[in-house]
Amino acid sequence: MKVITAVINNPIFIEMQYYTLKKHMKCDYEFIVFNDAKNFPDFSNGNDIHVKQIIIDTCNKLGIQCINIPNERHKIETQASIRTADSMNYILKYQRANPDKYLLIDSDMFLIDDFHIDEFEKYNCAFVLQTRYEETVKYFWNGIYFLDINKMTNLEIFNWNCSPGCDTGGMTHKWFNRQQDKSRIYFIKYLQSCTWDENDLPEKFKKNKKLITFLKEDPRNIDDKYFCEIYEDKFFHYRAGGNWEHRKMKDHVELTYKLKNALL
Repeated sequence: MKVITAVINNPIFIEMQYYTLKKHMKCDYEFIVFNDAKNFPDFSNGNDIHVKQIIIDTCNKLGIQCINIPNERHKIETQASIRTADSMNYILKYQRANPDKYLLIDSDMFLIDDFHIDEFEKYNCAFVLQTRYEETVKYFWNGIYFLDINKMTNLEIFNWNCSPGCDTGGMTHKWFNRQQDKSRIYFIKYLQSCTWDENDLPEKFKKNKKLITFLKEDPRNIDDKYFCEIYEDKFFHYRAGGNWEHRKMKDHVELTYKLKNALL
């Protein structure tokens, strides 16, 4: 089984994922980082062209396989959703060429409780379902998913491209519509950004004072609702780690260190 992530700009996240996976992933796995950092000045790297190499160095230090994603075309393509689709399709190409079980987690997503992959292995795949156009279009989010490549069918029509009115993954609706037996798909549950607060926090985390403090003091919160998300009561999602919101990189990094202190 392989756990993979695509990293754009924050090598601190790699270290955090490495240690939280080591603590909480209760199966044999290989952790692979796909390096999507730009080697040219860009909003995603705070105009620091050295980030790509720093990510490589971080992976080497931790003994993690690092695969560089070709992203030269992103010099002219600035839309975050299209960039992400490019990267996800590159990873999908790798998955097809190397059939295995894959758990992909967003670059800013971290295990905060023990996870047994057999919770997903009963199914062919697991996704977060998204809807558009009054739920007439249903597709998958790319931030966390599980694929058993050897079990899945119709993979030739699966891709992460955008579609009209939908962001990254919009085109997965074609694959989803093709599936006759949708009982083989597990739909991942989560607390959605800016819709929940401490009252909704899973009971087992209410004693984690550092985590609660981080959530409450997050300057990105709206109307006292938490900006971060939690998936399956086990995966903590910092959210917007790729800086698609174009926040000041200094603020982004400072908040990252606060999260690191809360989780490690």
